[in-house]
Amino acid sequence: MTTKVTILGSGIAGMTIASQLSKTYEVTIVARDLPGDAPSQDWASPWACAGWVALGGSPLEEQMQLDTLAIFRKLAAAHPESSVRCGELTDIYDESPGDAKTLWSCNRVPGFQELPAKEGGLAVKYASIVVNPTNFLPWLRQQLEAAGVRFQRIPSIQALGDLAHMGHDVLVNASGAASQTLNDVQDNCIATDRTYTILIKSDYKDMFVRRSPGHAYFYVFGRHDGTAVIGGISVPVDEPIQSSESIREKLIRQAHENIPEFFPSGKPEDYEILEDLVGIRPHRFPNVRVERGLVGEQKVVHAYGTTIGGYMLSFGIAREAAKLVDEYVFDLA
Repeated sequence: MTTKVTILGSGIAGMTIASQLSKTYEVTIVARDLPGDAPSQDWASPWACAGWVALGGSPLEEQMQLDTLAIFRKLAAAHPESSVRCGELTDIYDESPGDAKTLWSCNRVPGFQELPAKEGGLAVKYASIVVNPTNFLPWLRQQLEAAGVRFQRIPSIQALGDLAHMGHDVLVNASGAASQTLNDVQDNCIATDRTYTILIKSDYKDMFVRRSPGHAYFYVFGRHDGTAVIGGISVPVDEPIQSSESIREKLIRQAHENIPEFFPSGKPEDYEILEDLVGIRPHRFPNVRVERGLVGEQKVVHAYGTTIGGYMLSFGIAREAAKLVDEYVFDLA
């Protein structure tokens, strides 16, 4: 008898989970928004910078990041049409967290090396990847559909129980921020931020991150297609929306201050800015949620809460979620 798995959520988490499930399972992804739709403010995945940074976290989260990097690097080599590109990331800490050898990424992330840094700071470099969500999400959907995964659009639901009629053996909850309001989940550990980035015409092909005190950060990721994404402004979602002019001024000024050889001017009017990107990003404190549990009579695997690491943890959280699905199917725990 075929095992049926339903995945709630068609973002980067939901689709990568589908990619890691057993090919013998009958998998259906259900969501209000689907890859290929016009971007919606209620859906985080299309708005992401979609670069990889050694974020750290719990031991499990660190391993999920490493797993994700490994799979993305393989995709870059085997499927360049996916938009995944490899490169080196310069990661600068304004306040040193300690010796470079004490960083979790040392000797674990390919190409890790320490760089000269200003007094009191730390700088390292390591292998990374960048993805263009506009291309990658529809591409991954095509790969999944070719493998037999079905996509089904549904209206917004009020609870996971609303999906019980689908007749699945296991339900995967990859709904992201929606898990805060689903009646039978109501995860109070979730909060949301509004993030601002800009897409700029640029030949910059490297990757750069600067971490400042107070969890502030700035980044530039070259996408190897004649564009680069610049970001690092994140505020609580209930704050007034900032104007595109003020965002452009802040981000271009920071790009010039940090990488003047590629951004010789600090004025927005000196660049071709292609798009102002504003997205809603769910946080979950203190950790990503990857666990199983019964919701009513449904066997559920929860997999969400990656905060700024949606793409950074994607295939890693997918592997862990797939293991939990298998535990249900084979009654392993």
